Amino acid sequence: MGWRSNLVEKLGSLITAVLLVLYVQSQLHPIIEQTYEIPIEMLNAPPNYEVSLVSGNRVRVTVRGMREAVETTSANQIRATIDLRNARPGENSLPIRLQYPTEWERSLTITAERQRARVSLEQRLTRQMSIRVVLSGTPDLQEVLAEAIPEPGSVRITGPASAVHRVRAVQVSFDMTGLQGDMEVDAVPTPVSAEGEPVLNLQVNPAQVRLKLNLVPQPTSKTVPISPRLGDLPRFPYRVVWFSVEPVAVQLRGSPARLADISVLETQPISLRNFTQDAQVRVALKVPPGVEVVGSREVTVQVRITREEQPAPPQPSEPKPPTDKETEKPAPDEKEGN
Repeated sequence: MGWRSNLVEKLGSLITAVLLVLYVQSQLHPIIEQTYEIPIEMLNAPPNYEVSLVSGNRVRVTVRGMREAVETTSANQIRATIDLRNARPGENSLPIRLQYPTEWERSLTITAERQRARVSLEQRLTRQMSIRVVLSGTPDLQEVLAEAIPEPGSVRITGPASAVHRVRAVQVSFDMTGLQGDMEVDAVPTPVSAEGEPVLNLQVNPAQVRLKLNLVPQPTSKTVPISPRLGDLPRFPYRVVWFSVEPVAVQLRGSPARLADISVLETQPISLRNFTQDAQVRVALKVPPGVEVVGSREVTVQVRITREEQPAPPQPSEPKPPTDKETEKPAPDEKEGN
C-alpha cells in the first residue's frame, strides 16, 4: 500500500517533470522547418526527344527537425530526379525521387511538396529557315532606301515537333529611326508563328546574326506592272481562255520606303459570272495607301471567253435487217391430216 499512497500527487509530479523536460528541450533544441526549391533532373532521357515538365521544373522540399540539425542542411545537398527509362511519347505521370545524405534520416524528416510530376516527351525536329528582316522607323537621310542583309542568311531551329511546325518565319527586327549612314549590328533571330507571335522552347543556331544596313539613294517614283484580278468566273460551259490589260504598267509616286514594298499593282476584283462572250471592261486600280498613281487610276481589261464543247448524246441504234434464215418460211405439210 505504500507505493499507492499519494498516487495522484505522484502522477502529477511525473507529468510536471516530463513537461518541464519537454519545455527545456524545446527551448534548447527547438523543432524547426526549412523549405528549399530543388530543380528536377531528368535521367535516362531517350535520344531525339524533347523533354518538358508540364507541372514545373522545380519541387519544394521541406526539411524538419531540431534546429541545430536543420541549420546544417543546404539545398545543394538535395537532389530531385525523374527516371525517364520507361516513359512513352506524350504526357507521363512519373515519380519524383529525392536523394540526400543518409545521416539525415536519423534526425530529420524530408518531404516533397508533390510525389509525382507530369512529363511530356515529344520528338525533336530540326529545320533550316531563311531570315526575314523587318525594318521600322525612318532614317534621318531623305530619299534613301535601307537595305538590310543578314549574315548568315539562314539559321537552324531545333525543338519539339509541334513548336517547329508552328514557325512560319525567322525574323530580325531593326528600328531605323535616326539612322544616318551604313552600319553593322548584331541581332537575335526570333522564330515567329503565322500570327507574328514568338514561338518559345526552340533552339536557334546561330543564336546571333550580323545585320548589315546600307542606305541606298532611291527616286521617289517607281514603275510597276498591273495584274488584273479576276473574281467570279463565267458559269459552265463558258470559260476564260485569255485576258490582257492596257496599259500593262503604271508609275507610282511616294516615299522610297513605301515604294520598296510594292512590286505589282492589282485591279479591283472583276466579276465575270454573267459573261458569255468576249468582253472589254474598264476597271479601277487598287492603289495601296501612302502612294499615288501618275496618270489615270483606271485600266482596260480585255477578256476572251469560249464555250466548252459538250459531247453529243448517244443515238438510238437502228434495228438490224433480218437474215435469210429469219425470212425463210417453213414448208407446209404435203397433206394435212396425215
